[in-house]
Amino acid sequence: MFFFLAVVMFGGAYWLDKKMQMRFWGGMVPLLVGLAGSMLLYRSPASVTILGWLNNWPIGPLASWVGGLVGEPLPVSVVYGVLCIGGAIVTGFDLYKDHKYNPVAITALVLTPIAAHGAGNGWLPQFIDMIHSWGAGAVATAVGGTIGS
Repeated sequence: MFFFLAVVMFGGAYWLDKKMQMRFWGGMVPLLVGLAGSMLLYRSPASVTILGWLNNWPIGPLASWVGGLVGEPLPVSVVYGVLCIGGAIVTGFDLYKDHKYNPVAITALVLTPIAAHGAGNGWLPQFIDMIHSWGAGAVATAVGGTIGS
């Protein structure tokens, strides 16, 4: 259920981004809908399944290849940590600076919860994981109360 609702929210966020033309709210509302979708995706078991697929191809083999190329191991948790931090930076930049990057920020909101499951245990990935855990519970409660699940 959470995966389906996340897909609906991401689709709604992209649609709202194209339709809303207001200067401030036209950028903020789609991003908030995308953020809610990101929280639901984090709560969904599908995000862990997708992480497993990415471990098999392309992230796992690519990390192994790069590690072999440079002569030192590259754990996939480091790759996911970088993706997780990068997604947070892109979303933060879009919120703070310029809403014309909303489609990129919404895409980052799709990738960040998946990467948060596979990230290492540094303080920033743990913080992002904590935000997603808290937000997933809040959004799931709100959505569950709204649709009666």
